[in-house]
Amino acid sequence: MRATWHAIGKLPLGNFPLMLPHVHPIAAFFILRRLKRLGFSGCKVVTTPKGLVVHAQR
Repeated sequence: MRATWHAIGKLPLGNFPLMLPHVHPIAAFFILRRLKRLGFSGCKVVTTPKGLVVHAQR
């Protein structure tokens, strides 16, 4: 649960694709919303058994 809150609130924006282990899939909606608000395009979040993989570009 801690990883999910951290991913929603303090997502590192340096390098993509970004692996977010142990993050719940519901966080994808909030991550995508934040990335779009910050000006990223081509945003996509893929759910894997280990967590989420975030793809985005400026």
